[in-house]
Amino acid sequence: MIKKKKHKKHPQVARPRLTGSLVFFSIAGLLTLILLIVRAMASRNPAISDFFVDYIFKPLATIWTWPVSLIPFSLTELFVVAGIPALIALLIYGIVRLIRNSAHRGRRAVRTIVVVAGTALLMLSLFIVFHGMNYARSPLADSLGLDIRERSVDELDDAARMLARAAVEVREGLPEDEDGVLSMGSLNHIQNTAFEGWEEASVVWPSLQSSVRAKPKGVLLSHYWSYTNIVGLYMPLLVETNINIDQPDFMIPATAAHEIAHSRGFAREGDGDFASLLSCFHHPDPVWQYSGLISAWKSVGNRLWAEDRDRWNLAYVEELSPAVIRDLNAESAYWKAFETEIAVVSEKINDAYLKANQEEDGVKSYGAVVDLLLAWIETPNATILQAAAHTD
Repeated sequence: MIKKKKHKKHPQVARPRLTGSLVFFSIAGLLTLILLIVRAMASRNPAISDFFVDYIFKPLATIWTWPVSLIPFSLTELFVVAGIPALIALLIYGIVRLIRNSAHRGRRAVRTIVVVAGTALLMLSLFIVFHGMNYARSPLADSLGLDIRERSVDELDDAARMLARAAVEVREGLPEDEDGVLSMGSLNHIQNTAFEGWEEASVVWPSLQSSVRAKPKGVLLSHYWSYTNIVGLYMPLLVETNINIDQPDFMIPATAAHEIAHSRGFAREGDGDFASLLSCFHHPDPVWQYSGLISAWKSVGNRLWAEDRDRWNLAYVEELSPAVIRDLNAESAYWKAFETEIAVVSEKINDAYLKANQEEDGVKSYGAVVDLLLAWIETPNATILQAAAHTD
């Protein structure tokens, strides 16, 4: 006897709900819109950004960076190395599921797109809060009372020589490796002393005061990172400062100080660079002082080179000591190995990013620190150069 086969009904798949994802997208979109409007207003009135930095950015960044700094490794590096491949894998998995399961396919696709878009908007909001708004703040020169004006080649030459003499003086007696190049010591020491210079500099320059303490973190894959010619990176979404620790030791403190400057609200490259140099100049550790001085010398020297190469060559030969020249030669040899197309592309991306954030000169904006340095040299607070100014 053959029994009649019963038709088995497939369980009905519940219709995906869009309410939650749409609410999330709406909140993220509204927050982003408000921040973009405020940023547009701040670009016309820096006082808005100044208020934002003091009363919104600093308190939020102080809280945000505390748990991040407790983690000993770079979360930014972890995301790049593991997070991006994971996101790609999730994307492929989602597409496969969407193709294989036809139930409510369109609605599921819409929900996914809405969630992804909302997440992107939320990340944009975090960027604006922790970095983007800071591009519109008042110039650092204004709060420090520095006189920014056109400078002559003679002034450039004098500044380059003063910085060189100070760097030579501080360089004497510092630890070296077997090649006679400055040896920094452990990264832990750099991390533990990173804010000492900021505290000292803030006494002289109150505008540098901040409660944000983003611990500088060494990137484990720094050697491969060097192919991009990037020595440091501030990740606004995490308020995290990342340092290339494969570069020559003598530049690591200045790099750390520069990224810390970004985390403390100095977004523009010229202002961030100058604020970081002041922290190095006022640091009690001569290694930090030397790193800041040689970084400042390179910036001023590059401007002098562009104006008068003969005077740059003369200042180089007459002022730099063999020890300093060894350091600079080691740095040149290091970066020569990374002159690839990757570095060219990286610079173009950085240039586009800076221009998108109201730095019209793009990567050339890094040279703005020279104007600030030349104005600072004229102040009585340039104590680290006072002895050098009277050295024959």
